[in-house]
Amino acid sequence: MFLCAPATADTGLRFGTVFSPGTSTFRMLVDACRRIEEETNRAVTIDIRPSGGFGKPTELLKMVDSGEIEIAYTVQGYSPDRFPASSVMELPLIRRSAVAGTRAIWDLHESGALAGDYAGLKVVGLWTLPAYGIFTASRPLQGPRDLRGLRVRNPSTTVGRALAKLGMVPVALPLNGMGTGLKERMIDGISYGWYSSTTTAGADNQPLMAQLTYLLDINFSGPVVMLAMRQPVFDALPDPVKAAFDRHLGKAISLAIAEERDAAEEEVKAKLAADGTHKVVRFTPDQMQDVRGELEDVYDDWVAGITRQGVDGRRLLERARQAVAAHEKP
Repeated sequence: MFLCAPATADTGLRFGTVFSPGTSTFRMLVDACRRIEEETNRAVTIDIRPSGGFGKPTELLKMVDSGEIEIAYTVQGYSPDRFPASSVMELPLIRRSAVAGTRAIWDLHESGALAGDYAGLKVVGLWTLPAYGIFTASRPLQGPRDLRGLRVRNPSTTVGRALAKLGMVPVALPLNGMGTGLKERMIDGISYGWYSSTTTAGADNQPLMAQLTYLLDINFSGPVVMLAMRQPVFDALPDPVKAAFDRHLGKAISLAIAEERDAAEEEVKAKLAADGTHKVVRFTPDQMQDVRGELEDVYDDWVAGITRQGVDGRRLLERARQAVAAHEKP
C-alpha cells in the first residue's frame, strides 16, 4: 500500500530503506518517488521497500555497489572507513538540531570538502539525525561523574570514542539488540534519539522508551545518513529523470526530513518530561564545560586520524563548526 509502482526490467530502480511503512520518513520518500514517476511519464519506476524488503540495513550500500539494488538508505556509521570526512558531523556536541547539521553537511558537500567520501556515488539524499541523548534504565544521571562505568550501546566508532573518554564503556550491539541488552543487563543505557526510542522495538513487545527512566538531554551526537546511488547508474538515466531526482530528492527532501525529525524530537521530549515516569535531566553550564574539556582529546584524535588520510582535519573541523554556527538557531 505504500510502494511505488513495480519496477520493470528496463526502467526500474530498486530502492532499499530501513523504515517501517508507517513512518513519516518512509511516506515522504514514497511520495517523492511517485512525483518522479508522474512528472517523467513513467520513464522510470521506483520500487521502494521498507526495512527488510531488499536486505538488512547494514547490507544496503553493499547491494548498491554490487548492482543488486540501485538506491540505498544507509547510516554512514555502518561503513566508517568509507565516509571518514563526513564523520565530522558525528562528533559530540558539534550541533544541536538536525536541520543545522543537515544544512552544514550540504555546505561541505557542495563545496567539495567531502569529495573523497562520495567518489563514485551520487548523493541522492544526505541529512543528519537529531543529536542523541544518553538514556539509562535505572541509574540516575545528575552530573558527569555519574557517566563513569556506565555500559552504553555504541552507535558508531566516532561516538564510541567520545563515550569512552567520558568514562563510559561502549558496548557493541546491533540496533535490534538494545531492548534485550537492557533487559538482560548487558548494558545500562543507550545513546539514541528521543523519538526513535519511542518507535524502536525493545523487549517484550514494548518500545525501548518503556525500559528507560533517566533521560540526559545533552545533544551528544547523532549519525549522518544518506541515500546513495552509483554515479554511473544515475548518469545513465534520461535527463528529465535526473532533473526530477534533483528536484524531489537531494537537498530538498533532506531538509524536509530533518525539519520533521526535529519537530518530532521536541514533541517527544515535552511528553516524556511531563509523563511522571521519566526523569529528563540536563547538566548545568559548569558541568557541560567540564564535559567539553574532557572531549578535547576526542576532537584532536579525530583531526589526527583524518589528517593521516590526506585530509586537513583541523581545517575541516573548523569549517564544520562555522557551517553549523551559520545555521543553528541561538
